[in-house]
Amino acid sequence: RNLLSDDGVIFISIDDNEFGDLKIICDEIFGVNGFITAIPRICSYLRSGQETHMNVSHDYILCYF
Repeated sequence: RNLLSDDGVIFISIDDNEFGDLKIICDEIFGVNGFITAIPRICSYLRSGQETHMNVSHDYILCYF
């Protein structure tokens, strides 16, 4: 929490695998009321070996203030 000034904003990019865990951690650090939104972002990278049935083409950007 000390990483931000009182009027600061943080953006964190994360994939589906860790989205839930990161959201819980950020809610504890920045507070549930500090959550602004989760922005889905289309990306074009391939993560070989992680998806067995389909390719994941997006990740998320969590925004907190």
